[in-house]
This record gives sequence, structure tokens and C-alpha cells, in this order.
Amino acid sequence: MAFSMHNLKIRQQVLLVTLPPLFVLLFAVALLFYAYWMAGHSNQVTRRSLESVAQGEQILRHLTEMSMSVQGYLFTHDPASLGTYEEDSASILSEFAALRDLQSDKPDRVAAVDAAHHAVSAWLTAWANPTISAVARGSTSDTQRLLEGERRLAPVRRQMLDLLEADRAENLLSVREIEQQMRRMLVLALGVALLVAIAVLFVTREVTLLLEQPIRQLIEASERVSRGDFKLLLPPTADNEFGVLSQSFTHMTTALRKEREELAALNRFSEAVTQCTSETEIYEHILHYIRERFSPRQVIIFRLNAAENFLEAAASLVPLPVEMRDWPVIPEPHNCKAVRMGRRFRVNDVNAEPLCPAKFVPPSEGSYYCGPLIAGGVIIGAVRVEGARDFWTPERESLLESYLSGAATGLSNLRLLETTKQQANVDELTGLYNRRFLEEYARKLLAMARRKSQPLGVIMLDLDHFKEFNDIYGHETGDRVLRHFAKTASRAIREANLAARYGGEEFVVLLPETGAQSCLLVAERIRLAVERTVVPSGTDKPLPQLTVSLGIAIYPEHGQGMEEVLQAADKALYGGIIRTSQICGRMACRREDRFPVLSSLLRFTNV
Repeated sequence: MAFSMHNLKIRQQVLLVTLPPLFVLLFAVALLFYAYWMAGHSNQVTRRSLESVAQGEQILRHLTEMSMSVQGYLFTHDPASLGTYEEDSASILSEFAALRDLQSDKPDRVAAVDAAHHAVSAWLTAWANPTISAVARGSTSDTQRLLEGERRLAPVRRQMLDLLEADRAENLLSVREIEQQMRRMLVLALGVALLVAIAVLFVTREVTLLLEQPIRQLIEASERVSRGDFKLLLPPTADNEFGVLSQSFTHMTTALRKEREELAALNRFSEAVTQCTSETEIYEHILHYIRERFSPRQVIIFRLNAAENFLEAAASLVPLPVEMRDWPVIPEPHNCKAVRMGRRFRVNDVNAEPLCPAKFVPPSEGSYYCGPLIAGGVIIGAVRVEGARDFWTPERESLLESYLSGAATGLSNLRLLETTKQQANVDELTGLYNRRFLEEYARKLLAMARRKSQPLGVIMLDLDHFKEFNDIYGHETGDRVLRHFAKTASRAIREANLAARYGGEEFVVLLPETGAQSCLLVAERIRLAVERTVVPSGTDKPLPQLTVSLGIAIYPEHGQGMEEVLQAADKALYGGIIRTSQICGRMACRREDRFPVLSSLLRFTNV
């Protein structure tokens, strides 16, 4: 694989930036040590050169003093003038030895020092000492001897001066070499530093771009995800931290997108359930969304009938077996663990784990999940979802519980709405529909009769002398009479007909698709049923017999609108055409009228 900075980890990229400065630092330290060593060596060389020069100058000075001392003794014959000679002659040999040591690293100069040493020794032996001895014996001054001493000493002086000049030149050369080396080192250090600075700038720029680009891409991706846009441009896949972060970010956005889609689907489900107008419609939505989301093998929705204490299979994704279709019921709701415990019941492998005691069409393989439908803390049913083995993960269970919770809320709201409508449309005392519902329902029946060109019969009923019941026996007995009358009238008509309390002791019966003759038969049946009704008095004295007055009107013969038809029935009621009246006292009553013929009815109601 070719080298690429993109594949380097952040630590390696940072190391790549820090290596050049580290190299410069190490190089600077090496130069510092080298300069320190060179300075020490140069100082040593310079010091030896200076010491050699000083030693040579001292030897020359002592030679001059020794020569002057001998010459003074030669002219003055004063022994005191030889004091300097004796001191210098005693030390000059050691001085030559010290000079030789200082020049030990230069063989040619060692030879020159030895030659000068021999020359001085020869001068002392051949001229200085004999001259001093001759003067001590009384010899007179001799110019020739003096010149000979100078002649012997002159080569020594030249040699020493040459040595001094060589040391001075060497010292100067050493200083110049050190200066040149320091200059070269400085130029080399500056050059290396410049190259390293350029490399550092280049590498830093590249690494900065490598770090900045994926960071910007991740920041932009985060902002787009926060806006709900999941079309992302992420850093390319690489074997470094940004590659790992890009993969993690991809997984996170995938999970967020999936969760968002699930949440959107759940919201659509909740909205659809909220708009349903029947439980059957809600069951259809439950089956549809669970099939779309979980792809189950089977879904069974159970409805709890609390009054009769059983669970009924209200809907299923796959049709139930033929033997279960007539009575798809779990007779004991507590056998369903989800209903009994009020929480989910899960079986991951039906062949390895115990099943629900209800054993309602149990699956032969795979797994299943049964969750209760709970609304307001009350269990109203359960849903069983079957799938493959080990299908139910915590995430799927949580999602399914969200769907079941929304479904339970929708069912509860629908039932509450139905109850509210029922309470708003039903008379609380008699249990019949009230006048408000009667008028709304009558308009619908009238519109249907108009479209189909069919008759609509209306019977107006009025309990005879009901005010006397309230006045004599009390309102509680009057309410009991109304309730019994309502039950009697309801049982005397078909389910397709509608009985409603119109107000007080007045009631109305609507008979769709019913003509005058059929209405007359229904009215007679109601009248006879009321006459046979016995209302318990609650005391030892029985209540008088109930009688009812009835008036009949037919759409469209007696009116084009419901108000006109009701008014016609009311006129027939109080006009006496179909009327069974009863004048009740406390203990006696008499009958006045009987049913007329149908022609008389039609004639009267057209008045």
C-alpha cells in the first residue's frame, strides 16, 4: 500500500509535524556540544601556545641576563655581578624541559628546542664557564672573547625567536581556524534551520488541511442532521481516527434516520387511529402498520368483553382456522398472561419455552409476542404478533409497545366518544333517545325516504293523565312509570324502528319505509302492550292501569318536512282519531274511544 498522509492516525500526523523541530533541536544540541568541544580544544591549543611563547620569552630573557652578567663580570671583575648568571643558569635547563613538554605534540619543534638546549649547554660549557674561570684567575678583559660569546649565543637566540614566531603564527592560525569553523557551523545551522522551517511549514499546512477538512465535514454533517437532512458528505474511509469517527457517524445517522422513519410511521399510525370512526377501522390500521413494520407471520387482535368475561378475536392478519371462526373466544381472560399480568408476554422459541395457558391457535414454530391494550390503566384487549425464532429484541418490543399504546389510546378515545355521544343522545331516565337525537335522525330518514320515494311513518304517543300519577303517587313513581312505558314501547317495535322521548310524557316512534296501514298495526300493538303493562307501586296498593294516546302521520301524505309530519301526528294525537283515553281517579277509570277505520284516519290527518 502506497504511503499517504490521509491514512496516518492523528497521533502520527502530529508526530510528523513535530519531527522536524525535534531534528533541529537535536542538531542544535550536537552543534552546541561540538562548539563546546572546539572551544575547549582551541583554548587548550591557545593556552599551550601562549605558555610556549611565554616560556620562550623567559628563556631569551634569562639568556640575555646570563650573557650580560658574564660580560659585566668580565669587565668589572666583581663577583656580585654573577648572581643573576648563577640563578638563571640553574633554572634555564628546567625551562627548556618545560618548553619541550609544551612542544611535545610537534616533533619538529621538539627537535628545535633540543637543538637550542644543546646550543645553550654548549655556550655555557664552551664560553660562559671558561670565561668566568679565566676572570677569576686574573685574566684581563678580552674583546675577542666577548665577541666569541655573542657569536655562540646568536644562533640560540635565532632558534628561540623562530620558535616564538612559529608559536605566535600557530596561535593566530588556530584562532582563525576556530573563527572559520564557527562561521561554517553558524551558516550550516542557519541553512538547516531554514530547510527545517520550510519543511515544518509545508507539513504543518498539509496536516492542518488533513485535520480541518474532516472536522468541517463532520460539523456540516451534524448541522444537516440537526435540520433533518440525512444526505451527508462525510470524510472518506481511512485507517485513522477520522475514518473511525466517520463510520461511527454513519452508523449514528443511519440509526437516527431509522428512528426518525419509525417515529414518522408511528405518528402516521397515531393520526390514522385518531381519525377512525369505528373499532373495526382501528383494527385494520393495527394489522396494516404491524405488517409493514414487522412482517409478522400472524397478528391476532383480542377484544375484552368485561360484561360477559371473555376475550374475543376481533381481527387477524391471517384468517383463523375454520373451527375457530364461529366462536373465536378465550372464555377465561385470566388465562391470557398479557391480560392477567397487565404487561407483555414473550416466547422466543415456541418449541423450547412454555406457552400462554390460553393456547388460542398457538403457533407451531418461531416466536410470538403478546401485549395488552391498556388505556387509562384499564385493560381493554390484547394483541398477539407471531414471528421467527428469537425475533423479539428490546428495540422491537419497545417499538411494538408504542404502536399498541397508540392503538389502545385510539380505542379508548373512540369508546369514550361513543359513550359521550350516547350520553348526549340518550334520555337518562328512560334509556330512549332524546329529542335532539330524534330530530337529527329524523332528518336523515326523511332525506333517505325522499331519495328512495318511500314513505316514512311517525307515531306520536302520550301517556294518559300522567300528571295525576305524579301528583297522587309522587315523582319517584312517575319516573318508574316512564321507565316501564319506555321498555314496553321499545319491545313492541322492530329494531329498524326508533323510539325516542319527545318531552315529558310524550314519545315518538319513527318507522322507515312504513305506510299508514302498517303504522296503524304498530300503534295498536303498542297500545295493547301498554295496557298489559303492570308497574310495581312499591306498596300494597296497585297502580292504575296505564293507557296511551297515539297519533299517526305519514310522509309525504301529511307533510314535506319533518316538522310538518310531527305536527300532523300531534294533531292526530290530540284530535282523537287514534286515541285510547282513560280518565283516572284514585280507584276508578273508564274507557271512551275505540279504533276507527283507516279511512277515517286518513281523512282526519288531512284536515
